[in-house]
Amino acid sequence: MLPNHRSFYVSDVGLFLLLANPCLNDYVITLILSFGDTDFYVGSAKTALNTFVGVAGVLGLGFSLLRLRISDSRDLVLISMLVKLFAGGWLLFGYMQGVSPALLVFALADFAAAAIFSMTLIRQT
Repeated sequence: MLPNHRSFYVSDVGLFLLLANPCLNDYVITLILSFGDTDFYVGSAKTALNTFVGVAGVLGLGFSLLRLRISDSRDLVLISMLVKLFAGGWLLFGYMQGVSPALLVFALADFAAAAIFSMTLIRQT
């Protein structure tokens, strides 16, 4: 039995809430990068990365909340699957560039979520 695909919407709210919070996103980024090479994470590069992740967190939080508020449709599930595939691809790219092994875990989680979404699409047909 497949997990309910809508549970990924809820988990995304939690993740993006952490990233959108200026007090917490630095801790999350520091934790993720602690497994890799963090020499670049200083000064203005640190500020730029925290700002970018914060803005991405706010946008992700908004879209995650919207997905919870609107009723499911094939389009919503398809878009969610595509977002998970592209996000997983970027996370895998970061891992392959040596940023942090933690990114591989996140990439695999996104690819697994995309698989659940694709199975949901197949089941809805």
